[in-house]
Amino acid sequence: MASGHGHGSMVMSMKLIRLLIVLFNLAFIVVGAVLLAIGVYVLKDPKMQQLGPLLNPEIMSSYSQSLTNFQVFAIAIIVIGSALLTIGFLGCCGAVKGFRFLHVIYATVICLIIIAEIIVVVVVIVYQGQFREELVPRLQNSIVTFYAGTPPYNSTSANSVSLSWDFAQFNLQCCGAASINDFSNTTNWDRRNPYNESTLLAVPFTCCPLGAAKSWTQLPTDLTPATTCATTGIGAYSQGCYDRLVDILLTYKKNVIIGCVIVGVIEILAVIFAIVLYRRKEDYASL
Repeated sequence: MASGHGHGSMVMSMKLIRLLIVLFNLAFIVVGAVLLAIGVYVLKDPKMQQLGPLLNPEIMSSYSQSLTNFQVFAIAIIVIGSALLTIGFLGCCGAVKGFRFLHVIYATVICLIIIAEIIVVVVVIVYQGQFREELVPRLQNSIVTFYAGTPPYNSTSANSVSLSWDFAQFNLQCCGAASINDFSNTTNWDRRNPYNESTLLAVPFTCCPLGAAKSWTQLPTDLTPATTCATTGIGAYSQGCYDRLVDILLTYKKNVIIGCVIVGVIEILAVIFAIVLYRRKEDYASL
């Protein structure tokens, strides 16, 4: 009787482990679907399309068909989401059908993902300062080389990099990459003031409050509220767009950390339970 009771308890515990693995993998499927949605959003969202040229001015200015950094990022997110969906499906199949080889594949893949995640976190922590040092000068150079003025009053034909800077400054309420001084040495901007030909602009109109609703698809057509600010620089946004964007992203830092911890715990438990199921091969016939 004791032996039968013990065997019954073992069977119940194995069924519970299988149920937990199924639940964990459903979580992977949900996360994968969310990442897929985020990837598609990044590819299609007007905000991302406007910010993309800032990171790849040489591509956008030459009408190259190469992918921008944002597009590469979006595709990577889509690939990761698809991988998680596949892993979740395989994990569910392995738990429900009792395919032991799927447990091995599943545990191995999850371990590789955990290692990759640790590497990414370490790289981000170690190189975050270097990232700023390399990116900000690149952004500043894009202003010097490509900025041509706020449409429709730009002095040369509009280009996507110049337009992206106007959209970024208008919506993020910032000026330049690091500060308003980034516009001091522009080569394609004649600084013409469309409202007073006798004065020149000190900063772009979009570096100043325009009193219009934010939009990533349409810039304000009435720039008169910013005339004084644009000609004198007084009242212009003091924060650079890089720091402004970082500040916005940091508001989500806590949620990101919590999400990463939850995903990490789920991954570790999923690996442990998959190994337990694999090692309990003698119980498969009873499940």
